[in-house]
Amino acid sequence: MGTSPDHPPPDPQKAVPSAADADRWGQDDAGAPPLVRAIVQLWSRVLDLGLVLWVVRIPLLSVAIGLLLMLGVTQAQDTLVDVAMAGPQLVEKPGLSLALGKLILAIFLLWAIPVHFAARLLLDTDDGIAALATRRDQAAARQAAIAEHGPASRDTAGAGAIPSQAGAAPQALAQSTPHAPGDAWTGFVIRQVPRLLGALTFVAFAIGAEQAIVNLPTLTDTSVTQAAQAQLHVIAVAMLVAVPFFFLYSAARGRLALSGPVRAATAALDRLCAGPFRWLAIAPRRNDPSGALHATGRLLLLTYAAGVIIILIANPLWLARQLPLTLAVPLILGAWVPILSYLSSIGRRLHFPFVTAALALGIVGVYLFGDNHKVRTLLANEPAYRRTTLDTAVYLWMRANGCAQAPATCPRPIIVVAAGGASRAGFFTASVVGHFLDVAQHREGYTLTRADGRTLVRGPLDDGRISPPAADALANADIADRIFAISGVSGGAYGAAVTAAALGSRNGRASPCAGAAPPYWFGARITTWQDCLESLTAGDYLTASFFGLAFHDQVQLYLEDRAALLEQSWENRFAQIATEGDRATPQRLSQPLLTAERDPAVWVPFLVLNGTSVETGQRIVTTDLMPTHAPKRPCPSGGDRPECPIFTHAIDFHGFLHGSLDVRLSTAASNSARFPLISPPGSILQGEGDIADRIVDGGYFENFGVESALELAQAMAEVEPRLAPFILVISNDPQSTLTEERTARGVVVPDGSEQVWLPELTGPLSSIGAVRSGRGRLAVAATNQWLNERFGAGCPTNLAHIRVWPEALDGTCPIGAEKPKAIRDVSMSWWLSKPVQMNLRKQLEHSSDRCNNDKAVRAVWAALATPSSACGIQP
Repeated sequence: MGTSPDHPPPDPQKAVPSAADADRWGQDDAGAPPLVRAIVQLWSRVLDLGLVLWVVRIPLLSVAIGLLLMLGVTQAQDTLVDVAMAGPQLVEKPGLSLALGKLILAIFLLWAIPVHFAARLLLDTDDGIAALATRRDQAAARQAAIAEHGPASRDTAGAGAIPSQAGAAPQALAQSTPHAPGDAWTGFVIRQVPRLLGALTFVAFAIGAEQAIVNLPTLTDTSVTQAAQAQLHVIAVAMLVAVPFFFLYSAARGRLALSGPVRAATAALDRLCAGPFRWLAIAPRRNDPSGALHATGRLLLLTYAAGVIIILIANPLWLARQLPLTLAVPLILGAWVPILSYLSSIGRRLHFPFVTAALALGIVGVYLFGDNHKVRTLLANEPAYRRTTLDTAVYLWMRANGCAQAPATCPRPIIVVAAGGASRAGFFTASVVGHFLDVAQHREGYTLTRADGRTLVRGPLDDGRISPPAADALANADIADRIFAISGVSGGAYGAAVTAAALGSRNGRASPCAGAAPPYWFGARITTWQDCLESLTAGDYLTASFFGLAFHDQVQLYLEDRAALLEQSWENRFAQIATEGDRATPQRLSQPLLTAERDPAVWVPFLVLNGTSVETGQRIVTTDLMPTHAPKRPCPSGGDRPECPIFTHAIDFHGFLHGSLDVRLSTAASNSARFPLISPPGSILQGEGDIADRIVDGGYFENFGVESALELAQAMAEVEPRLAPFILVISNDPQSTLTEERTARGVVVPDGSEQVWLPELTGPLSSIGAVRSGRGRLAVAATNQWLNERFGAGCPTNLAHIRVWPEALDGTCPIGAEKPKAIRDVSMSWWLSKPVQMNLRKQLEHSSDRCNNDKAVRAVWAALATPSSACGIQP
């Protein structure tokens, strides 16, 4: 802690160790065996190190969190792939790059320096460390005196045998005793621990780069994977090379501060800041050891802390654009270090746990005054609050397909189901839908130009999954018109919202995207619907979310929370890309969900976005459909009410809101995508300040969204029995796919881990995570059974499941392996690396191994070309 007249430094005379202290150090205890003396001395050194680490616990915690993130969290590791593949080129010779230089500079300035300076400041201003240094230095001086004057001085050493030294400061003591320069170990620990903590920040990123190599998927373009691996190795080596340079900088900084001109300037600055530093309790100790953090270091920490408060709290979206992805990690890990270190320092001085108290005060404050996690609403313009009834929706869909007068001749209405999985789910949903929207390209052939300049050429009907008769039947079809609705969960809900927004912005059959590829997407140019929808969902949404988590949601006040920042980053991405054509609506994601009645000439699928109620555990459905319909038979849930809910035992989100309120399309998607940590539970207000419920991720209830799709299909069959809905399920979790495939007669073959950390804790948490996908698979089976019972007479396939297949660590397909294989971890966050994007598109290409979607893709093409009447439906 800082010193002042009210808080003088420890009295060195009181800190002089007694003879017993010297004996405990094993310095001159003839009665104790040498081994005992060595153990006692070693333990004393361990306690000294423990005290130093406790004093610097905040910087130490920051570094420990960074090491754990880069060692075990796939999402953090994968951000380094962005550095390895920065710029438009995906295949380059490995070597130093501008992106790597920026990362090293960001680590140095935003994490290593704050950690090092904060640790230095804590040690330089702590009374306990001052007392420790005094005791150890004087004990070393006493031992040197004993060695010089003989063992006889031992008995009088503690009683003032060296009175001229007993009350001296350590520096003076060292000067008066030529053979006693002070305790080397204590000085070494105090000096080197801050340097070591700063250096470990680079080690963390070296570990992350090596771990990212393990996560890289196997691609058809092996050169891309090889280039990424090589560049990640370069990143790891560069980080390790930075370690000795950081130690060199740390040593040079201290020597530079002692040089002539710099020393004079530093001394003047120290005198100028002495008063404020004493007032802030960050003044240096009077017995400041060598390498002290002078005024410049203290001012840098204060400036950094102020910058965090001002910039990160004021405009995190702007900062996310300046420091995206990996560059943001050092800031997130280092930004709170100065502030929390200061509170820790004050707490040591006043013997009060300020950091713990601040956390407790925040918890109590949120309980008493509420949080900033309210679901965003906005005023709706008429007739926005009037949702479309199911009868009207079905009629409008038939008009869009030109069959309103003869429903049996209508094509099969497609209900898309988009499972959860953050950006993976959003991207894969968009890619799959775009794949089928590009029917003309499949019929005529197309060329995809990748960002590395390489091309992928596909000839007419190249993969053989769309038959010639189906291709002829779809020759003039607009596939978008055939999609009746999309039921989404979590990231799948985001993909559904983007798809609907893009389809509403299309000019004729052309997508609202064109031109050069935007950042973060793996392609070079946008030429197809699949390119468009992929590029719209390939943005960096992770940085803004974590800035909100690390700063906005810790400060609260009137700031928007991380869910709002996530929604705004979605809105900004869409607005930047979807600008092509007269009908383009770049601001669609920021507009109300409920718009004027649909125009059949530009059909847009209805959205069923599934969240979960915290209060009841039921689904909360955010939809632009009226949630009730008038069936011809009793309600499935019982009773003979004139209106039945479409979604049984589900809560209608808009039922909470005042009639004049709505939510943005981005917020509607976010209602379903509030997974733990990434997004907080959203408070739904009913009236002024009255929280009716809190909404969380739809995956808590069922991670596929199939149950809502089944109920919608059943309601459609009630409204118009001559239609034969087809359901397309899109999932992206390889582990769920592997679990499903390891099934024998409906019983999953277990493959548990041999070692488990804290099974009492991890067991329940893992089971909760597994249940959400288990319920999804159960809903898929129930849906498939109902569809087959109703339409199986004429249509043998009524549900297709396109999925992301697992990949073993050796790059092979683990399905059907004799022995269970460990599969590659996948990143599920709000950002996707380019290799992961390429791997997701690869899931839609023809493959000869067992891990392929050929059967499902073929079934979808057949369903798109089949009229409802073919499924046993009589006109």
